[in-house]
Amino acid sequence: MNLKLILLLNLYLLPTNTKADFSKIVIWGHKLYSHTHSFIHYGFYNAFKHMGYNTFWLDETDDLSNFDFSNSLFITESQADKNLPIADDCYYILHNCDFKKYEHLYNNNQCILLQVYTNDCLKYKLERLEPFVYANYQEKIICMPWATDLLPDEINEIKKNVPTMLHTNQVNFIGTVGGGVHGNENEINPFVKACSENNINFNALNNCKTSALDNIKLIQKSYMAPALQGKWQCDNGYIPCRIFKNVSYGQYPITNSKAVSELFNNKIVYNSDTYQLFYDAQKKLNNLNLQELYDAMDFVRDNHTYINRINTLLNFIEKALFLK
Repeated sequence: MNLKLILLLNLYLLPTNTKADFSKIVIWGHKLYSHTHSFIHYGFYNAFKHMGYNTFWLDETDDLSNFDFSNSLFITESQADKNLPIADDCYYILHNCDFKKYEHLYNNNQCILLQVYTNDCLKYKLERLEPFVYANYQEKIICMPWATDLLPDEINEIKKNVPTMLHTNQVNFIGTVGGGVHGNENEINPFVKACSENNINFNALNNCKTSALDNIKLIQKSYMAPALQGKWQCDNGYIPCRIFKNVSYGQYPITNSKAVSELFNNKIVYNSDTYQLFYDAQKKLNNLNLQELYDAMDFVRDNHTYINRINTLLNFIEKALFLK
């Protein structure tokens, strides 16, 4: 059964008393490349459009004088919610937003609260909906990882080209590199040392200054493409979208995070010691069966695109807001 047919069936199988028949989706937030979170909005925007929704990506700087926001589903984030249009016939997915600011929406059953998965989900009264997706319908809160920005068909196309990809003698790391409590410098430096010992250039690139297409090409050309995380993220089980992207672009999954390894059912190169991680990955890649890479790509394609996240969110909204 093809993907479009599955999506259509999902729509027709919704309960008959549903009210979640939004006429449009509004991504209210960061324009592409303006902020690291813009890539999450980019993923949602492309996926909603692909699924056939009337989708817009707006913020307060746009000319909205003639825009009809009625019956919209908004998605926004705390750093991008300035002048968010509020209407009685609209619904909202709020990520990290000031609760007091939107408490009236919460009390009126017009919003859900979206959080990123961490190990805290295991401490509180949250129901496991899917692997690494937890929720509480009564509290209208759902926690999930992000996803790859590619659509399933795009991943399938990349799979066809995997055997012809030519890797260079550099590792292109696209993302934030920094220090502090939430930083990753202490974890990246040992990996860079191992790269240097093997005449591999470690090339750190700012994702906000790298186009989506260049991002894909640079990862595909990399000798390997690890998703390296700082101590706080590893200790708290944070799942970076980078791991899903790198795999969907055609690279075997490599991580220093135990949670990421568990999400991939431990079919991954994992070592918390990033110096040794390089050598473990080098050994694996030297003997990699292409089917192992294809399986990892299929796993992301089937479970970790924004289409998956949207279906989970819409099903949650049905039960949390309309079926009480």
